[in-house]
This record gives sequence, C-alpha cells and structure tokens, in this order.
Amino acid sequence: MRPDILIPALVIAASPALAQEPCGEMPAETGQIAAARLIIEYNHTDGDIGVHGYGDDDGWSELCVFDPSGALVLHIDPQAQLGELGLGSFFFESREPPEEVWDYAALKAAFPEGDYAVRAKLFDGTGREGVARFTTLVPQPPVITAPELVEDEEDDAPRVAVADLEVTWEPVTASLDERTPEITGYELIVTDEEYEDPDGFSKPELDVHLGPGTTGFTVPAAFLRPGRLYEVEVLALEASGNQTIALGFFATDN
Repeated sequence: MRPDILIPALVIAASPALAQEPCGEMPAETGQIAAARLIIEYNHTDGDIGVHGYGDDDGWSELCVFDPSGALVLHIDPQAQLGELGLGSFFFESREPPEEVWDYAALKAAFPEGDYAVRAKLFDGTGREGVARFTTLVPQPPVITAPELVEDEEDDAPRVAVADLEVTWEPVTASLDERTPEITGYELIVTDEEYEDPDGFSKPELDVHLGPGTTGFTVPAAFLRPGRLYEVEVLALEASGNQTIALGFFATDN
C-alpha cells in the first residue's frame, strides 16, 4: 500500500477468514459496555492529526465498532490462548500522516460526526453494547508563553534554571473550525528526553491534569536534573475528549 494513502477503516483480526458477520448476532443476555470512547488528537507542532479509541469491559472475546452509517470500522478478534483468556480493555491510535497528506478536512470527510456503535461478546457468552459519541470539534492549540522553547529537539534548546520553572500558556477559546469549544482542562507533560530505558517504562515524566481556568504550572525542582534536554507538551482538552497538543524543548542549566 502506498504510504500516502490512508484507509479510514481499521480491522484487527488474527483469523484468516471470518465465518460469519463480525459481531453479527449478539447473545440474548446483553448489557451496557463499561466504557467506549472515540476522539481526535491533533498535534499542532508536529503537524499531524488522527483518531484514538478506547474500550473497556470484563474479558471480552470479540469487539466491533460501527460508524453512524452502520459500516464496520474496527473488528478485534483475539485468537488461541489470548482468545480463551479474553481482553479487558483496548486502546488504539490511528496512523497520523503529515498534514500535507492527511489533514483536518480529510479527517472530517472520512469520519462523520455521530454515534459509533460498539458491540462486544464476552468470554462467558454474554454480550455488551454501547455508543462512542464522536465529534469533529477540535480545540485550537494552546500558545505556550514560557519558558522559551524550540520546536525541534535537534536545535539548540534555550537554557532554564532548575528552580522555579513555570510553564505558562494562553487560554484556548476557539476550535479549528471556529466553533466554541468547552475546554474542560489542560494537561501538562514534561519528559526527560535523554533518559534511556528502551524495554521499560521508567523514563521520568511529569504528567498533570489542570482545571480549565489554569494557565500555568510550576515544575517541581526535584523533578528536573541539571544539564538535561526536556520536552514540554500542553494539551487543550475538550468536553468531547478531543485534544490538541502544542510542544517544544528546553534544556536545564548545568
């Protein structure tokens, strides 16, 4: 497949052929799925946009997502010992091509707003159904006002003191298509880019969710180390779950 062609339908299945329609006939005993979400993430700095999905329940063996027209866009069918054990949750991120290939307008055309039906069959023979409500209202990116940042980690990053480092940004009041978003909060992520742990998850990362009226946060001095390169991300979080990222890099003084 050519790398510049994006197919919006995503199918995850280990079986070579499906003997019947995926998630076609639901069990007689069917309840509400615990969680089902479908959102947009826009990275303004990197210039890419994509769809993220999340689902959760107690040990399902098959799960499908259908768009508002009824088209199947996701089928998860674990096999062998994983199928027998069942899955408790899933999270996916779509591919995020550069904006010159796949932009906000292309995403809006491919993924209509509305209710995306989620259907799952559990390991015990019962079923789950739910709805992931999807909107294309995406916040404008936050404007980070401090500290001074560079957008490419290969550039010479501005130096900052370890103590009393405050990250500040302007409030977000509009969406990409000039609608009025309901900003429910901001997320600040500061990551030590020089820490190496290729097979683990111990990279130092400060991740804090802040209220919608917050426009700044002081990074604890105990988190920062001298002479290191850090990435800082500020995310504007909308009531729909859609989120927009602005990011940059700084270095700490030796």
